[in-house]
Amino acid sequence: MAKSKSTTSATATAVGASSNVPTSITIVNESTPLIPKHGQIATPSTSNTATDAKVLSLSHEPATRKKEIAGLVLLTISSLAFTLSSLFVKEAGFTISSLEIVFARAIVQCILSLISCIVLRINPLGDKPGTRLWLLLRALIGSLGLILFFYSLVHLSLTEATVLFFLGPTFTVVLLSILFNDPFTVFDGFCSVLCVVGVVLLSQPHHLFGKQTISSPEQENDRKRTMAIVCALLGALMSAAAYVVVRKVGKGIHFMVHVFYTGVVTALVSPLVFFFLLQQTIPPVEEYATREWTQLALVGLLAFLGQCLLHQGVKLAPPGPGTLMRMNDVVFAFFIGAIFFNEQFNMYSIIGAALIMGMTTALGVHRWQLDAAARRLQRRHSTRERTHQQRSSQHHDPKALPH
Repeated sequence: MAKSKSTTSATATAVGASSNVPTSITIVNESTPLIPKHGQIATPSTSNTATDAKVLSLSHEPATRKKEIAGLVLLTISSLAFTLSSLFVKEAGFTISSLEIVFARAIVQCILSLISCIVLRINPLGDKPGTRLWLLLRALIGSLGLILFFYSLVHLSLTEATVLFFLGPTFTVVLLSILFNDPFTVFDGFCSVLCVVGVVLLSQPHHLFGKQTISSPEQENDRKRTMAIVCALLGALMSAAAYVVVRKVGKGIHFMVHVFYTGVVTALVSPLVFFFLLQQTIPPVEEYATREWTQLALVGLLAFLGQCLLHQGVKLAPPGPGTLMRMNDVVFAFFIGAIFFNEQFNMYSIIGAALIMGMTTALGVHRWQLDAAARRLQRRHSTRERTHQQRSSQHHDPKALPH
């Protein structure tokens, strides 16, 4: 779901061995793709040279350009599918707890991903040696992120929850710099600080923006809102942690394997959290009306559709414009929230959301520029090495010398 987004959403997605997915796209849901390590990626739709030259442009070759446009369209439809899934999460949240919605979505995801694996003749447990424990860990982190994100969706506005989860790539950059010694530039720090400012403006804590004394009902609502904001931020952090685990695993695992693992683990974890945290059991299915059943089914179906479209879109779309497509999540959330839930925002909220969106997107594009520069240096170094080896072989081979 929301890119659970879902951790999730968005949820998203082992893109396969050849996929080239920017961080700002991968952390959209719980199906974060398997992508190569830093400096080892190769654009599927264009050559490395073309990608390095124009990070934000489309190819000038008609056939390639057509594929790239198709990829961007798929990413846009994927964003719409995830947002509609979030819409039904909020609708169902009026009568059903967020953990029940998570459980229902996980069941739908398990069934659809297992059927897909059978049709595609893929081992749902994965064939790559030594990766299953990592896949389980990634699924566990993703399931926790999904639970946190769904809670924030139910208790915050659709736009607020989506924007806060949008911070996943920022957390990813920080985690990768700590765990993998990836470069953390001054620009990265600048974007991260402005993202924090955006969170403050969006959340608007009472001691900074509101009344110093508030009534008991307002205090209770404020506590719930604060908890939901914290859950959204933790969900974004979980999505970043899932990416880090994916990077540890490496590439070569089909994205549907990730979807299956996440569905199974979430279906096991959510009832445990429901029981041990809330000391409740999931209500019997007889208590659900047709409306609730429909909402739960649509949550799972739309999220699964979004995952599949995301997987295909990132394989076709160029990295720069693909990164910008992530903003569609917030755009769709804003309009759908305004239409269906009459969500309204003050100037502080709008500025905060714009800061988070802008800085996260700028951060994603900046990372691609760093990757492009690293690839250019690596290619120049490889070219010099090959030239040096050829000259050395000619120097030591008498037959290669002119007579």
